[in-house]
Amino acid sequence: MVNVKGGSVSFAIENGVCRLIAAAPNAGYEAKVASATGWIRVDLVQGEHGSAVFCIGAEGRTDLWEY
Repeated sequence: MVNVKGGSVSFAIENGVCRLIAAAPNAGYEAKVASATGWIRVDLVQGEHGSAVFCIGAEGRTDLWEY
C-alpha cells in the first residue's frame, strides 16, 4: 500500500505485471486511473492538485509524486 496526501493506493506486482488492488481517495479527492502494457498510474485529484502513484511492472516497483 502506498499512502499519499490524496489517499492510498494498493498494487500487486506478479511476474512483471501490475494489478490495481484498490484506490481509496481521501474526502474531497477523486481517483483517476490510466494504464498501458507494463504500467498503471492512479491520480488522486482535488482540483489542480493531487497525488500520482505509479506501478511499473517490469521494474517491480512503485513511484509517486505530489503536484
